[in-house]
Amino acid sequence: MSVDGSTKLNLDATSISYVSSGNFYIADYMENGKLISKIYDSNYEAKVTGIVSEVNTSKGYIRVHTDNDYKYYNFKFEEKSASQVLTTNTLFLSKKDGKYGFIDKTGKLIIDYIYDDATEQNSSGYAGIKKDGLWGSIDINGKVVSQPTYNLDNNTKIDFIGSWHLCEDPNANYYIDV
Repeated sequence: MSVDGSTKLNLDATSISYVSSGNFYIADYMENGKLISKIYDSNYEAKVTGIVSEVNTSKGYIRVHTDNDYKYYNFKFEEKSASQVLTTNTLFLSKKDGKYGFIDKTGKLIIDYIYDDATEQNSSGYAGIKKDGLWGSIDINGKVVSQPTYNLDNNTKIDFIGSWHLCEDPNANYYIDV
């Protein structure tokens, strides 16, 4: 509520957070049993709806899963390509016919569309790849480092460094190789 008593954001949100560096709000809602986020500008106008997977304040972008795909937005809510925001990456996640593969900065296909899910390359140069319900990883050049053998269904974030993956506990920050 504002000082004048008017409602600015719906009070049925499960959580609301303010991102000061971008001057916007992220409100989470339960819709049909699924968590959905809405991003509001400083005038409380909904700008983006989906599942927020990352807010990178140092690079000034938001990563949102929407329309069954991952999209990137700057803090002005302009949609950007992965190569525009992930400037140090050599590979970029791409989706075709419901499968994921990887392309380079020019759009050339590097890894065919064979994965059920995947992650963008992280700051260490590794990306997660999922096939038949199991996760593995690839390196900066697209070489498979770890075949998809890990069940990471309980992990809130999928991240790899070589064959080591981020542990299941969302409050911990360590990698394991089991």
